Amino acid sequence: MNRKQGLHAAGGVLLLVLGTLLIYASSLGFRERRYVAETGPCRVAINVVQKAGLPDTAEAGSVVLFHGLAANKTIMNYLAHAFADQGLRVFVPDLPGHGRSAGPFSPNQAEACSLAIVRGLAARGLIVPDKTILAGHSMGGAIALRIAPRIRPAGVIAISPAPMQTAHGVSQENLLYSGTPPVVPNTLILVGQFEPQWLAANAQDLAATSSDTTAEFIRVPYNSHVSVLFSPAVAAQCQAWAARVLHLPQADRLPNRANLFGALLGLGGILLLAGPFLSEALGKKPQEEVSPAKVPSAWRTVVEFAAVSLAIVAVLRYWVPLRLLPLFEGNYLASFFLLAGIVLLLLHPKLAQSQFAAKRGILLGAVFAGFLLHLLITGWLELSVTSAWLSLQRWTRFPVFFLGAFLFLYALEAMLGPATAERAAQRVVFSLLLLAIAWLALSVGVFYLRSSEILLVLMSPYFALFFILYRIGAQSVRRLSGSTAATAVFGAILLTGVCLVLFPVS
Repeated sequence: MNRKQGLHAAGGVLLLVLGTLLIYASSLGFRERRYVAETGPCRVAINVVQKAGLPDTAEAGSVVLFHGLAANKTIMNYLAHAFADQGLRVFVPDLPGHGRSAGPFSPNQAEACSLAIVRGLAARGLIVPDKTILAGHSMGGAIALRIAPRIRPAGVIAISPAPMQTAHGVSQENLLYSGTPPVVPNTLILVGQFEPQWLAANAQDLAATSSDTTAEFIRVPYNSHVSVLFSPAVAAQCQAWAARVLHLPQADRLPNRANLFGALLGLGGILLLAGPFLSEALGKKPQEEVSPAKVPSAWRTVVEFAAVSLAIVAVLRYWVPLRLLPLFEGNYLASFFLLAGIVLLLLHPKLAQSQFAAKRGILLGAVFAGFLLHLLITGWLELSVTSAWLSLQRWTRFPVFFLGAFLFLYALEAMLGPATAERAAQRVVFSLLLLAIAWLALSVGVFYLRSSEILLVLMSPYFALFFILYRIGAQSVRRLSGSTAATAVFGAILLTGVCLVLFPVS
């Protein structure tokens, strides 16, 4: 390890230490207990968050807080702390197929389990319905609205609720739930300023259906669909509504967001450590790359990627080869990778064959690097902001998804050609363009071919960030290993890991 790499490693360790201290600081003053609850057909993990030192009683008031699609109870911690700061006891479940709760997931199963959870808590005296607020984000917001008429809680807070009607450009295929429920008294519906217009407009329509003067709709400035979970403005609105509905004193403070800043510092630290680590795992000096067959021109590559991606999306409307992969909407993405990879490789058989060879040590190094980075990142996220550590149920999905991801990324690497220091930035940008083309084709499937795979659109920001970081790392792996296969293996491990974290288990 040279001096520059040593400084990077030292900086990475320092950021991880600082991040850990911030994460620890964010938990001070709160008590969190974890349970596994059996509620009818559901077995779910539940966190109970409460201000430290307060009596464990339902009389002060409670909140049942539901997360959104592809989220989990951990990512709701900031809002849970905001309610707990008011002396409320907050119950945050992992819905089926999310976080630490086993599958299978379906929207109807999530709603049924949510209703069973609330009724079970009430039956055990852990909550009193008329002293309880049902709250949720996105899918969880829709669930809170839907089960409220059957619970009659003190109030409801729906943050960016998922649309439940075909209006403002939302098609029937993209609805998790169909049919708007009656809005109960004391319902607050919040959306961020930068939410998709179709979501915000449907939420506003929902609030307008209520003739009760206690129902309100508020659009919170400078917030997106995800940032609302960490927004002081949203937390303040939630506290004010809870104080009004449950007759509490006005909150005098907001919880800190130290865990969010700690998570970002730690991720920065891991990225700083990644460079020296890859160098040690794959060899300190770049390997000489075998001369491949002729690489297609940039224009031809763009045209082929666009044509193949659109053709595969059209095929997937009628046939999803990995439909039996038990991953909600993830089986569609895995099928896309599989078919697109096969077709692209068949278009360039000599190119694919000429780059397939890889030294055993280099290939093992890429496997080791991919898995270790995955475990470091998911472990850190689990510690800080969101449940990301894969359960055994998710690991069993790994081999099938990995196959599709590998074929697609191998085709991408082969068509990009050798990695050289002179054209490193150009190569990374061009690879991101090709990935963007593939994702735009998937979006065409959602909006125009009615594929119903709405998660691919909702999670586009996460995948965009992942692909940027992955392509920078893949450039280093290709340059160090000189191997297309090793680079594709490294990327497929990381891509599969991200998808297994994000897509619910079905």
